Amino acid sequence: MSCADSIASLLADAHFTSYFTKVCPSALDCAEPIVVTEGAFVRDSRQVEEERGNVAVTVMVVREVAADAETVATAAERAVRHADWEPYADAETYRIVGVDTTAPALKERDSSGRFVWSFDVTCAVVRAL
Repeated sequence: MSCADSIASLLADAHFTSYFTKVCPSALDCAEPIVVTEGAFVRDSRQVEEERGNVAVTVMVVREVAADAETVATAAERAVRHADWEPYADAETYRIVGVDTTAPALKERDSSGRFVWSFDVTCAVVRAL
């Protein structure tokens, strides 16, 4: 499980639907998905048996109506920000020890005309060496 998978699991437990972490589905496959993508690990410090750093995760909410995209993105960001992270801490090679989120904002209108609102989650992680 990756950091993106951990966040997607949290969103699923918070009753959000149609979330994807591996692919961004076309409008024909899923009209209104939540897409969770993960960036690279950035090391802040290194000790003998572990290193600490951050993994950037982006959550994109795609909806036909702009207001719906904003509402769902705001609710999803609130769910991530206020979550108890202990059940979701194991993210494969990382252990999530904290999260910080940005405020949701309009990212774009995609090629099918849907509105995409997104927010970033910075996951503070520990990686065993």
